[in-house]
Amino acid sequence: MPIYRDKRSQFYQYDFQIQRRRFYGSTQRDNELEARQIEAEKRREAAEQLERERAEQRAPLTLGRACDRWWTEHGQHLADRKIKSALDRIVEILSPKTQLHDIIDDTVSRLVAERRKDTRRDSTVVDARGREKIIRRPITATTVNRTIDLLRRVLRRAKENWNAYLPNEPTWKKHRLKETRRPVREISAAEEQALDAAEDFDYAELRRFAIITGLRRRELLITWPQVDFENATIQVQVKGGGWRTIPLTREVYAMLWRRRGHHAEFVFTTKAQRNWKNWRDPDDRRMKGERHPITYEGLGSHKDRAWAKAGVKARIHDLRHTTGMRTLRKTRNLRVVQELLGHTDIKTTASFYTAATVDDVRQAMEETHGAREIAPAPAKLVDKGGE
Repeated sequence: MPIYRDKRSQFYQYDFQIQRRRFYGSTQRDNELEARQIEAEKRREAAEQLERERAEQRAPLTLGRACDRWWTEHGQHLADRKIKSALDRIVEILSPKTQLHDIIDDTVSRLVAERRKDTRRDSTVVDARGREKIIRRPITATTVNRTIDLLRRVLRRAKENWNAYLPNEPTWKKHRLKETRRPVREISAAEEQALDAAEDFDYAELRRFAIITGLRRRELLITWPQVDFENATIQVQVKGGGWRTIPLTREVYAMLWRRRGHHAEFVFTTKAQRNWKNWRDPDDRRMKGERHPITYEGLGSHKDRAWAKAGVKARIHDLRHTTGMRTLRKTRNLRVVQELLGHTDIKTTASFYTAATVDDVRQAMEETHGAREIAPAPAKLVDKGGE
């Protein structure tokens, strides 16, 4: 039956097959004549799509092929390190053989349900015997929503750039989970002192560099071509693949200047504490005392050990929040915070950094109201022992 009425909808639905390919969906019309016209138009679109596929001598686009092509054309050029693993997880859950035109709301619901079962590495603790144990936590609603958005980006590129026919594209908005934004965590001066005592000099300097510049974890590991000593700036690649210029303070300038000659490419390095070799790659060796670059993963592992030893329960990203809060408190200028942190929209800055801390509120209360003597109570209100 080309068109029919579904009791769950006020509109007529269409459902037909061409060359064993099924095409179905809502006509968005409650008038039968108009619905038949929409169904005929959908048939023409489907026939044109199949003709294009025959002309290009290709099979219908599958999710596996689409994700590979999206990564080759676009994803690999982005700065986000986690995109590839997220793409692979989508393909693993939904199957690489799933055809794009078969991805509907039910498919996305299944993806969300499976992703909510996934866990992430949260921290590392050391037991009484000195053995490290990895603590895992469920992934957040934000991470699930990013997975939905990533699948949406793949399908949109397939539709707009590769002429893929997607007659039943999901309604993405209704699958998004409610996100609970954690409060902004600022590293205190006392915690900085504790970290100074627990970390070696190289990692302590990198932490200080992070607090001054407000860079994200992946942006911190700069190379020498990014540093311009003449103009006292560094160039940093940001989200989306663009670049922005960060000015250097005198402290950061001196910090980078004394690191010259430590490594040919990377600015921040550390000395190997023991001889080490990578069992997967025999050529990857480190000798005790030799300098090697601080890596993204190595920074995370170091943080788990050293910060736990210092008694500081925070994330590396909280260093960036510390930058934003301290800068806003000092300047009272949200635009400066936006520029320093590289937010394209000031709404992003405002959503994080306009929330005042308890100390800010206390100071404001003191400045507004000050202190005054409380007048004694009238004599007639004084308790006279039951009279």
